[in-house]
Amino acid sequence: MRTDATADDSGIYGWIAGAVGGRLRKGAAGARLRAWYLGVDPRYRPVTAGTWALALLAYAVGDTGLTTVVLALGGFEANPVARAFLAHLGYAGLVVQKSLAVALLVGLWRYYPTVGGLSRDPWRLVVPTVAAARGLQLVAVHVSNVLALV
Repeated sequence: MRTDATADDSGIYGWIAGAVGGRLRKGAAGARLRAWYLGVDPRYRPVTAGTWALALLAYAVGDTGLTTVVLALGGFEANPVARAFLAHLGYAGLVVQKSLAVALLVGLWRYYPTVGGLSRDPWRLVVPTVAAARGLQLVAVHVSNVLALV
């Protein structure tokens, strides 16, 4: 694995950019993704990108999508914060609430403190790992709820 500060488009960055969209590499979002990726310690770049991808897929997309399915089948939202957003904004409230939660996680990850002169990257992996684990747990709960309601 290379440890210099350049992004290799055939490596993990190229895979992520290709998965998100071909135009991402050339646009402003691609530049921001590249800057974020290059800001991570080279030893932890692949695991950081993978963990964040899993957290976003399971926690943000999976939980929000399956919550709407459970609600459509007659279930209810157990989280009081999400329930308040849902009551005021409808299904869009779920997206707003989850977006705020993800923004908080990104803020925690970005400003995670370091210990002495050591790299903070292995320690701040806790943030997306916990979000990914919680997302997987919520997806499993929602799948069981859907099976019970069908």
